[in-house]
Amino acid sequence: MGVTLENIARDLKVSIATVSRALSSTKRNGLSDETRRLILEAAQRLGYQRRKTNSRSVAFIIDKSAFSLASEFYAEVISGVEEELAKQGHFFQFIAVESNELEYQKVNMNLGDLAGVILIGVFDDKFVRHLENINIPMILVDYYLPTENTETILIDNADGILRACRYLYDIGHRRVAYISGARNQLSADDRLYAFKRAQEMFGFDRDPVLLEPSSPKMKGGFNAMDKILRKSRRPPTAVVAHNDIIAIGAMDAIKLHGLSIPGDISVCGFDDIRHAADVVPSLSTVHVPIRTIGKIAVHRILQAISGKRDLIRKILIPTRLVIRDSIASAKRQ
Repeated sequence: MGVTLENIARDLKVSIATVSRALSSTKRNGLSDETRRLILEAAQRLGYQRRKTNSRSVAFIIDKSAFSLASEFYAEVISGVEEELAKQGHFFQFIAVESNELEYQKVNMNLGDLAGVILIGVFDDKFVRHLENINIPMILVDYYLPTENTETILIDNADGILRACRYLYDIGHRRVAYISGARNQLSADDRLYAFKRAQEMFGFDRDPVLLEPSSPKMKGGFNAMDKILRKSRRPPTAVVAHNDIIAIGAMDAIKLHGLSIPGDISVCGFDDIRHAADVVPSLSTVHVPIRTIGKIAVHRILQAISGKRDLIRKILIPTRLVIRDSIASAKRQ
């Protein structure tokens, strides 16, 4: 495969979105002259070839705030999308949008060279229905419209949380805390619901102070864990977090309270981003095949573009539990 936007972004240590903006137009696109010059020079130096073929462009639309808050997760999805599109000879059109300005007229899409749309991190039913009405092939990632036939790729969130909780139960944990994500996201609702099911299935302590919401930042995980430890009559023996970023923030709070991981509190995340294996102790987590999600999205959208796709409304991506150093058997209850 040739040089991709990801290769250029890594070479210059900038975002994929910045590279895309520099290469997609002769205008400045909000970039400084110096930044644009460096990107164009890197593209030439690395041998980047633009793919300009009519009606073979696939737009990847993402919410700017979602991308900035979970950039490592979405960057892996983007890499899978771009890699697979390149293999199939299609052009990758990266579009980042503001969620509060998500109107069809304001989104910069070149309809004359748009074959299909992959939508991720964007939660706007009206926008999706508008694209449906103009018959643009589309696939949603981590987002589902129950009343529509739009195909969607979903992570098996409930199964992942239940597997993590079952493992904690098997090694003796009963007082287990949970730090949830933003409630406007399907994955956050699914994972919180699964944890509440786990409380019933495995007899976990139902103390309400063990459930705490978090913003989707590392600081949010820190604050949520800090609240749990300050409010709880006795610390939990384990905590499960909505994602790895939140879990890593929670680990910092546990250490600040003078507690050890996993000796005093075991910690489990979700997603298995690259950074999860690098923290100390290394983070146990629910593995999601993130890059594969992007490749599956491309496979399905290209089938839709060709008119050969059978109607599958939901594709459920399986998960698996990865045990690292942040989990150990419970020593107290």
